[in-house]
Formats: sequence, C-alpha cells, structure tokens
Amino acid sequence: MSETNLFPYISEFLGTVEFQAEVIQDGHIHDGWYIHTNHTTYPETILQKVNTHVFTDPDGLMQNIHQITSFLQKKNPSQKQLNLIPTSLRKIYFQATDGSVWRMYERIPNCYSTQITQNLRQVYEAGRVTGYFLKQLQDYPVHSLNISIPDFHNTPKRYQDFLQALSAADAELVQLVQPEIEFLHKRSDHFGLIWEALYEQRLPWRVTHNDTKLDNILFDLNTDQAICLIDLDTIMPGSALFDFGDALRAMGNPAAEDEPDLTKVEFQMPVFEAYTQGYLATAGEILTEQELSWLALSPWLITIEIGMRFLTDYLQGNPYFRIHYPMQNLYRCRTQFKLASDMEAQQYLMKSIVQKLRNGMYSLGIESKQES
Repeated sequence: MSETNLFPYISEFLGTVEFQAEVIQDGHIHDGWYIHTNHTTYPETILQKVNTHVFTDPDGLMQNIHQITSFLQKKNPSQKQLNLIPTSLRKIYFQATDGSVWRMYERIPNCYSTQITQNLRQVYEAGRVTGYFLKQLQDYPVHSLNISIPDFHNTPKRYQDFLQALSAADAELVQLVQPEIEFLHKRSDHFGLIWEALYEQRLPWRVTHNDTKLDNILFDLNTDQAICLIDLDTIMPGSALFDFGDALRAMGNPAAEDEPDLTKVEFQMPVFEAYTQGYLATAGEILTEQELSWLALSPWLITIEIGMRFLTDYLQGNPYFRIHYPMQNLYRCRTQFKLASDMEAQQYLMKSIVQKLRNGMYSLGIESKQES
C-alpha cells in the first residue's frame, strides 16, 4: 500500500502530519508499517491493519490489549510497555467504511528484537521478563478477557482436528506421513494433561501471552536487558505452562523451523537451564506446586501440539500457516517431533535442573536486576 493510500488511516490517529512509511517485512499475521512523522508527541509509531480473518472479533481483541497494557502501566509506570495511540475520537482502534480495522502503537525507542538466540544471557533475560509478565498480571481478573482464538492450546481438541484432517486427506499424503501418525498415536493419552487440569482446577487459570517466542520480546539496545513482551494479540486465560513451554520450544532448537536434515535439530539443554533460571527468578514465588512440578514437561507437550498443528495444516492443503514451498509444513512438523523426542530422552535431567533451581542449589551465573 502506498504512502498516499495510508494517509487516511494515519490521520485518524495523528491528524494531518508529514510522514514516511516503512513496511514491516517480518509480520506474519497483520500488515504493518513503521511511521516516521513530524508529530511532536508521536514522531515514531507503528501502524497495523488487523487481520480480521484470523481475529474475527477485533473489538474483543483490542479491548484485551487496551486493558492489559493499561493495567501493566499502572503496575509499574517506569517500565516501558506497548502503548496504544487513540484515534481523534478517543477510540482504541479505527474501523474504516470497508470494514478494515486499524490500530497504532507508540514505537518504543532504543530497542531491538531478534529471531535468533545470540547468547545465554539473552535467553535468561527472555525467561526473566516472561516470568515478570506473569507475576505482574497475577491479580488481573483473568476471566474478564475475551477469547481471541478459541481452544488455542487445547491439545486434545487439536488432536481431534488432526484425526478429522487425517480421515479426509488424500491417501498418498496419509502414506507419506505414517511415521508422524504413529508418533502422535503413541503419545495421545497424555495430550489432555494441562487442559484437563485447568478445568478440574488443579492448575490455576492465569493471564497468558500464548506466543512467547524470542522475537516477541524487546531488548534494550545498549544493555541487552529484556524490556517487555510485545504482540499481545493472543493474550487469553490459560496456564503458565503454555508460555513456559512454547518459549522453550521456539528457543531450544538451533536449526531452522523447517530444517529437513533432522540431525541438525536438537533440544539445547543450556538454553533450558538459562531460560528456567530467568523465569524462576521472577515467577518462581507465585507458581503453585503443580505448576512447578510440570515445568520440565510443558515444553514437550507444547512442542508436540505445534508439530501436530503443522501436520494438520499439511494434510488440509496448508490453509493456515504461510508456506513458501509445498513440503514446508511437513518439515516444520518433523522438526517439532524431533525436538519432542530429544526432550523425552532428557526429561530426567530437565526435572533435575528445575528442582535444583527451586532449591537454590544451582546457578548458571547469569543474573540480572530483578523488578520489584
């Protein structure tokens, strides 16, 4: 979209300003632009066109983000957070006559995000800020949140979706993925572990981010300290184990997400150690005994769930995840299942690390100033 075509949407938030627009290339869901303006209050902003095919209730989505960011800013005014810029009518988003939904954020200065883990201190910082996010929101009324994507981490439901896709898939595809089918069938008895515990109140419902990969964390450009979590679209009621598990699924693999050579795919224990130390440094005191006892297991379950979603999408003709070549979702699935297999082989060690960190007996020597 040209700068001329963006003007009506920018002016809804900033009025008549001179601006330059820079396309955000790494956006996977929404269309986005960095906006550079002569506005005295908001010279650097981010404009996004919300994907209403993925998020079918944009008002509920935006209410979640507004309420959570406002709550966090009151909790710790000195911490940098995402800040929605209101429209000229003081609305938190703008809906055009064609039905498109637009929002604008203040761009946080002097920071960066990355998709690739650079060192263990960065991993520690990611764990620390994610744990702090959970701790800050421990007294937020969790069930007042809107459900932006129903059943997002409902692993048993994801398994039923897979079985339905399998029953309708082309026979040649089914034959090709026999090892993956067998992998899931052998482990399916454990898929309801976290979800059922939530509904049986053996685990507490918490405000969860649900997409805690590394590139959804902002880091200070000068100190490399983690600043805050971004991309709050999937904030919903859930389990702390969802965010802990998904972060390690994403950060623990040194290879590409669609790496066809599975010998390059492995779960890195130093990453698990560093992230867990950072996470427990801020969230450890609020986690229940059940949450703590399942920390080491949660990356395994979430990794299988994501792999299962990739496989389901592949069997359905790739309607959900964006692909660049026909086999990409199958390769993505296989990397996840290889990671999960590595976690199974190292589960005893993972549990041992969690226990030692809980007891204060084990330290990686990676420390950071904790928020109060």
